[in-house]
Amino acid sequence: MSENQENTTNKEGKKRIRRIPAPFEQIKKTKAWRLVASIVAVIAIAAISFSIGLCVSWFSLDSDMRTLIEVKKKINKEYYQEISNEQFYGTLFDAINSELLDDYSEYLSPEELKALTSDLDGNRAGLGVVISTQSESGEKQMLITRVCGNSPAETAGITAGSYIIGFGADETNITLSKDYDEFSRFLADYEAGEKFIVRLQKNGVEQNVQISREEYVENYVFYRTNKTAYSFTTGNFSEAIESQNTLACLDDDTAYIRLIQFTGNAGSAFTQAMHVFKEEGKTNLVLDLRGNGGGYLNTMQSIASYFCKTATGNRPVVAIADYGEKKESFRAPRNDYYNYFTDESRIVVLADGDSASASECLLGAMLDYGAITYADICLTENASGVAKTFGKGIMQSTYLLNLVDRDAIKLTTARILWPLSNHCIHDRGVLSTDGTKTVARDYNGDNELIAAIGKLLG
Repeated sequence: MSENQENTTNKEGKKRIRRIPAPFEQIKKTKAWRLVASIVAVIAIAAISFSIGLCVSWFSLDSDMRTLIEVKKKINKEYYQEISNEQFYGTLFDAINSELLDDYSEYLSPEELKALTSDLDGNRAGLGVVISTQSESGEKQMLITRVCGNSPAETAGITAGSYIIGFGADETNITLSKDYDEFSRFLADYEAGEKFIVRLQKNGVEQNVQISREEYVENYVFYRTNKTAYSFTTGNFSEAIESQNTLACLDDDTAYIRLIQFTGNAGSAFTQAMHVFKEEGKTNLVLDLRGNGGGYLNTMQSIASYFCKTATGNRPVVAIADYGEKKESFRAPRNDYYNYFTDESRIVVLADGDSASASECLLGAMLDYGAITYADICLTENASGVAKTFGKGIMQSTYLLNLVDRDAIKLTTARILWPLSNHCIHDRGVLSTDGTKTVARDYNGDNELIAAIGKLLG
């Protein structure tokens, strides 16, 4: 009897032969060979398809791109010194940034994209000061033109208008210098949280201040009246920072809001400032956009909601992107003008040569919808006596190139037009010849601010 047969007996007692399958090991071997053969066939087909795909991809490249690839291969193989991929592509990307694209477009490495995103979210690391490194006559200086909100410099009591004239490990080892590069080299030796001394001079008085570089989240919105003053770390008033920095030149009906950028927490913080404005019964507003270089368009849309006086509808258009072949309208999420202001309310705006992009876009919406006229704008004169805003009326879009490495390219994609007039201020700005007021530059405390308010509301 074969090994593949089994003796059995039926109920009549008759013997019969039943066929059974081959042993499991034999079936496994048979199936394994078939599986291997199938895998080999699939791999062969995939390899052929991949090779065809490579050929198609290669010949779909333009001739210059194929040449570039061959140049890189030849350099890697034959050049007498080693050139890394980072060096090779870094040089190409630097050339793209500096030679090919406009000043607002650039390739962003993963590190640069991460830093840019963090910066736009308001995350900072440092002292928290903006420094002018050269005087009008071209001499070296370190003039502090702005102190960032919530920064180590603000905590230490440093104010705009102060000059850094020295620095050192302690008060007995001070290097007197007005050279920003020398100061930067000094800072490089100090870790975050490690204390050192800066020597300041303001109005002829010198003082030493102990400070350290720290990580912080910048405040972008400051609210002041003649009796109250707040800055906002978030949009939650319970986390507002109260100060004694009131503005005595304002009357009882007027509040002052400074908006530093349209990034980070600026949208929610501005909303909270406007809630305080309403709760305190204010009807007039001084909006300070000096030094505001712009930011996110959606933040501008939110803030513009308060200033569309003559707009009809709940979601007025506050900006238009002109892509050439098409246009796109950007709307405010609501129309809140009459929830905060009346027909008799006065709104005035301060701006300067660093007020750009979203700041100029907001000015356009305010002008087009009648919240202000040009006579309600006061421009700060620059060192040459010229008073204008920056003149950036174009928009950038950022595109991820590699989802794994997360590098990106930021490109100028559209002109920005004002909502009703379709005016574009690119390479022009808002000018003093448009009928604005002007004021001289003065970094010393509130001198410039008070002079501008006097011209606008005096």
